[in-house]
Amino acid sequence: MSSTPETAAPRSLPFRLAHLWLGAALLVTLLGFTPGYFLRLGEATWFQHMHGMSATLWMVLLVMQPWLATHGRLRQHRRNGLIGLIVGGMVIGTALAVLPFNIEGAVSGDSSPVAPPTFLYGVTLFDLVAISGFAISLIMAMLKVRQVEDHAMWMISTVFWVLLPGLARFIAFALLFTVGIGELTLVDIVTWTGWAVMALLLGIMIRLRKAHPALILALIGNASALLVRPLGDNEAWRAFCQAIFT
Repeated sequence: MSSTPETAAPRSLPFRLAHLWLGAALLVTLLGFTPGYFLRLGEATWFQHMHGMSATLWMVLLVMQPWLATHGRLRQHRRNGLIGLIVGGMVIGTALAVLPFNIEGAVSGDSSPVAPPTFLYGVTLFDLVAISGFAISLIMAMLKVRQVEDHAMWMISTVFWVLLPGLARFIAFALLFTVGIGELTLVDIVTWTGWAVMALLLGIMIRLRKAHPALILALIGNASALLVRPLGDNEAWRAFCQAIFT
């Protein structure tokens, strides 16, 4: 997030504590991607590395920026904001670049019982929605840079477009390494996680006593996670994905 010399940073309690819960989101995401990515770096493609690095750096910036803004470090905050524009663009570009891998895996049969073709096809809609929502939130944050609280809300809301994938993996691996995953697949886990993220967003709105457009957009976007199963089994959607991504 960036700010301007003419405006004061928001100092209300939610913003002063934002770096803490954003840090928690970063930790969950890192843990979620550790078994499948960070412990298997040699198997990842160049695009996957670029996406992983840019997304991680974006979340690190999200943790830093509220703290800087609410502790009088506005010069560093603005400098990081310029870096964030570049990193945010990389997140969007690399996310689009790795999208075809899911469909290629489904078509080639290179899937697993935990991530069956239904998941690979169905989650593609969520990915498209999340990329679009992230881009809209980033653009709105830039447009609202002189309206500091709106700017902060739009920028902070970007975490809700990247939280679900990491949280779903975190839940999946937690189950796998404890009680076992049984007959469950990522279709089930992503659906649960979608409900959890939507509940979190509703809780934040209640806590703030305000349904900010950034949070409403994220709520609607995360609802697309509930369509993973029906779309993943839909032949028309599968044909569309194959036509676009293969």
